[in-house]
Amino acid sequence: MRLVRSLEGVVRPALMALLFAAYPAVPHAQTTSASVAGIVQDSQGGILPGVTVTMTSRTQGNALTAVTDSGGRFVFPIVRPDTYTIQVALQGFKTLERTNLVVNANDKLSMGSLTLEVGGLTEEVSVTSRVVELQSVSGERSFTLESETLKNIANNGRALFNFATLVPGALSQNRGNTELGQVSSFTVNGQRPNSNNITIDGVANIDTGDNGGNMVTTNIDAVAEFKILTNAYQAEYGRAVGGQLQVVTKSGSQNFHGSGYWYGQRSAWNANSYLNKRETPEVPKPKTSRNDSGYTIGGPVAFPGFNEEKKKLFFFWSEEFQRRTNPPTVHNARVPTALERRGDFSQSVDSSGDPFPYIRDFTTGLPCSASDTRGCFQDGGVLGRIPQSRLYAPGLAALNIFPTANFSGGSGLNFTSQVPDQAPRREELLRMDFQPTDRWRITGRYMKDKEEILQAYGTTWAGNGSDQLPTPTLFIHPGSNYLLSATGVLNSSTSLELSWGRAANSLNYQLQLQQLFRSNAGVSALPLLFPQAVQADYVPWFVFRGPNGTGRTGNAGQYQTDRGPFTNKNVTHDVIANVTKVWSAHSAKAGFYYQNSFKPQSIFASFNSQIDFVDNSSNPFDTGFGYANAATGVFNSYQQASKYALPEWRYHNFEWYAQDNWKPTGRVTLDYGVRFYYLSPQWDTTLQASNFLPDKFNPNAAALLYTPVCVGGAPGAGCIRRGMDPTLIAQGVAPTLTNTVEERFIGRLTPSSNRFNGTFQAGNGINDQLQNGNAFRVSPRVGAVYDLTREGRTIVRGGFGIFYDRPQGNMVFDMISNAPGVLNSRVDWGRLQDVTSAGGDPFPTLSLNPTAYGFRPPRVNQWNVGVQHKLVKEVILDVAYVGSSSGDLLRQVQINALPFGATFQPQNQDPTRVPSSVPGATALPNDFLRPYRGFGNIRMWDYGGYGDYKALQTSVTRRFDRGFMVSGFWVWSKAQAINNDDFAAGVPNLSPEQTRHLDYGLVNYDRTHNFTVNAIYQTPKATDRKGLGLLANDWQLSGVYRWTSGRPYQVNFSIPGIGAANLTGTDGNPNARIALTCDPGRGWSSDPYQQFTNTSCFAPPQPGSRGDETPRYFAREPPLNNLDLSVSKNFPIAHGMKFEIRLDMFNVLDTVQFTTVNATANFRSLTDRTITNLPYDAQGNLVQRNGFGTISGVAPPRTLQLVTRVTF
Repeated sequence: MRLVRSLEGVVRPALMALLFAAYPAVPHAQTTSASVAGIVQDSQGGILPGVTVTMTSRTQGNALTAVTDSGGRFVFPIVRPDTYTIQVALQGFKTLERTNLVVNANDKLSMGSLTLEVGGLTEEVSVTSRVVELQSVSGERSFTLESETLKNIANNGRALFNFATLVPGALSQNRGNTELGQVSSFTVNGQRPNSNNITIDGVANIDTGDNGGNMVTTNIDAVAEFKILTNAYQAEYGRAVGGQLQVVTKSGSQNFHGSGYWYGQRSAWNANSYLNKRETPEVPKPKTSRNDSGYTIGGPVAFPGFNEEKKKLFFFWSEEFQRRTNPPTVHNARVPTALERRGDFSQSVDSSGDPFPYIRDFTTGLPCSASDTRGCFQDGGVLGRIPQSRLYAPGLAALNIFPTANFSGGSGLNFTSQVPDQAPRREELLRMDFQPTDRWRITGRYMKDKEEILQAYGTTWAGNGSDQLPTPTLFIHPGSNYLLSATGVLNSSTSLELSWGRAANSLNYQLQLQQLFRSNAGVSALPLLFPQAVQADYVPWFVFRGPNGTGRTGNAGQYQTDRGPFTNKNVTHDVIANVTKVWSAHSAKAGFYYQNSFKPQSIFASFNSQIDFVDNSSNPFDTGFGYANAATGVFNSYQQASKYALPEWRYHNFEWYAQDNWKPTGRVTLDYGVRFYYLSPQWDTTLQASNFLPDKFNPNAAALLYTPVCVGGAPGAGCIRRGMDPTLIAQGVAPTLTNTVEERFIGRLTPSSNRFNGTFQAGNGINDQLQNGNAFRVSPRVGAVYDLTREGRTIVRGGFGIFYDRPQGNMVFDMISNAPGVLNSRVDWGRLQDVTSAGGDPFPTLSLNPTAYGFRPPRVNQWNVGVQHKLVKEVILDVAYVGSSSGDLLRQVQINALPFGATFQPQNQDPTRVPSSVPGATALPNDFLRPYRGFGNIRMWDYGGYGDYKALQTSVTRRFDRGFMVSGFWVWSKAQAINNDDFAAGVPNLSPEQTRHLDYGLVNYDRTHNFTVNAIYQTPKATDRKGLGLLANDWQLSGVYRWTSGRPYQVNFSIPGIGAANLTGTDGNPNARIALTCDPGRGWSSDPYQQFTNTSCFAPPQPGSRGDETPRYFAREPPLNNLDLSVSKNFPIAHGMKFEIRLDMFNVLDTVQFTTVNATANFRSLTDRTITNLPYDAQGNLVQRNGFGTISGVAPPRTLQLVTRVTF
């Protein structure tokens, strides 16, 4: 039965691909066809018309023929990527033959001038070395990684995108030499990571949710070629503004070829990491293993009477099996201690590691601090112990869902883990190529992945995981990609390409940790605002640390479970048609592209609820310690969405273009065109989503909030804090117990309030798309090349273009969580004991996630100008200035943020609070001070982002030929913007000038210098003696060296009891920044415990801050300095068959490469700038290895990979 199932798994896709190949009427997506052009002349330089030029595939035997025109020009407008023999023949001249012409995907290859010598046709001039030409036909920046590079350069994780960083301008987003798993894992020429586009054989392979994930992956052994266009590419390329990545899969050939391989990694073979080795005793290496095994086979499909010449039908099949226990990183976190789980905080420490038994009892109204403990819990005379009668059982149960402490790491860290994922995968691919006539070619291709990963730490954004604590989560992730294309020659000057493609994936996350279900965790008694919204019995997300690790439990581990289980499906269909016309000195092309995306996806909202226990001095119930807040039922905020929803999102892209490549003279080439875009917004076809339109908000009809008042006394002197309708307060009505509401309802809406002021559900007072319709854009492109030498040895080339991006889907997905379709409610400052269902109490304010009504696709202007020069016959030098400017980029802005200084204003103080000397400490809750009263946070996606990139890119390349290849580059660049990515919050309520002053600067993917060299060297044959030759012959050495500047990072701060309300007078949008009094250093050094040379330069910001004390980034992480090396040996087995064994050594020198820095300085107080979490004490003793300015992460140590392969 197992054999039958295996055969079914092979036969079913084979039949599908054969069906595709036999049905040419259906059309596809992007194409991979190249073009080849040249001029034929005699030995005196005279042009030769009427010359027959033939290109013959060296793998499939198919031939293309062209005849030179009156100018001696020939063009092959549609050429399949392959290696060709080109033959030039004319009566009276010797036949010229070049046997090693490599044509890559979408190349615009110029052969230059081909010279015929006088002689007979039977006489032949043959050139067998590889033909290497400059990019003399177009002005774009593009780079091709060929099969030899893909096959022989060591690749850690066998991820195809690892190779992207071998081209100038591409930079890894990961720290260290780690696997790049998706197309957004790297940036290209300063564009955002999710602005790249990838096609496989022309079919788009982008997850349209974040524009960065893959629909399907393919193993490297099935890839023939990997090409990246990086800047100012032609009008035929669209959809995205970053790198255009083009993957070409292998095809069958006239002869059968195949391979079987195994890639293995074991932790026992590797060095131990620096962080493990510095522990006493040394922490053992995590047990990991990787087993990637697979096979490929390809050849002709022939039988008697059909394809006997083996030139019509070919197949290629690949299958790979992956069994991986991935190397985990060390996760250190804080969990509740045994005493804290019982309500005893007498031995607790804060996130700096300092003792903190000062647990405030709000009922006393007295101070609780180290200098005055009268208002602190001290049951039985023990400072910090809470009486049993004041403990809240579900809150204690919430503390008990966490694992127990297992080590002591300083700064309160007491739990460490290093658990690997279990990641079985299978990838399969079948490609069929059918050439029914000399003029037409049909290709069908099937790809499919099966992936079911047991994630050790889950996935936090999906509401199923933790970034610090083991959270086993089942991740089910199938993917597929199908292609059908037809390419044909209509006449001697016109050709046609038609293609259709479909790509799909699905992401499903399911928790496997039993204590994270309410009934198992003992938290079923926790109150819910919307009980019916909870899914799968998940516990709430219990939050114990604030943004950037703020709060006294700021290093606490936590489980993000508020919006799981998560499910989605993503399907795209692409259709394209291209027509190419060649005449005179012109090669023109026009085409049409259509993409449709369909994406059902569960709502991104806290339908399982999110309870924030972080300490907040503005919270009247606050104990001053996150775990103590949970133990007593005190929350800083409580959020829950009113329901679970599964919307269905869709968009349409219509794009069309026309372009021309014109060679007006022998030295000048012009490449120009224009692309047109007609893009629809992405919208929910179920019409459950809603949007907020600020211009439709009526301030005169703004909701009213129950306002705090004192009943029966003055603040601090018998005041009973209650909430009162502000209408009654305005009328001068005296507050009593009968005309006021309980304290817990302060900040909630009065009964007559309009909760939905300015909000609209799709189809109700607004169009179905919730945005202002479709966008039409015009995108001109131009390139030029000038031959300085007339011989094609030195050229000046450049290009310019305007590009538009399809925005990621996440900008609209959050609209499903908006009112009135879904109520995303939040309650600040209260006790869980007092919370009841939202239907029976006054309504809380609503949080919104709208999108700007004016739909604008992001725009990027790109340009480059440079020189290419042939140093020697096969070596090319390329020097170019590359730049871009971007506008209309996505960002998220909290438009309902508090204005600067709002919490300082006298009219904004809470009349029930005792005045404080700390500015902002007694302000009204945030919702009273917001511009759009009646709502909480309103995080709006808009198009206000912008940035720029400038670079000098220098490279030297020798393509693989006669056993040797080398390629190296140095890039000197600067990337700046007002935000790093689509999700980064912009500064609200500020003018463009103020925004630029505050936020314009380096982005976190800027790298000043990037130097990379990769090479392959195959040793020449040492001896003809068979026995000795088995040892001495067929060796190969390859490797990659990288030196890359570190990424910029932000230095943060923490001040006990002080937050944004006390510094900027806001809700943290924006927050203050750490201040500098001198130069602290560059942010990295060789000392793991002292990345800053002078930490005394840092100072806390002061009240009245405008958030501009320092630039967003003024420090850099340590640079990457890494060498990967591979040694391999081939053993001939029989004719055409060989066995290879290879050792890949990543970070072969085991260089310790620091990657991340502990960058939060804990100041003693506003007025005392002493940093309490420094690694060294006053005597120079190392007391906190995880203190401020210490290393928190390192790149992987030396890692070995063994490869075995049989090829025939």
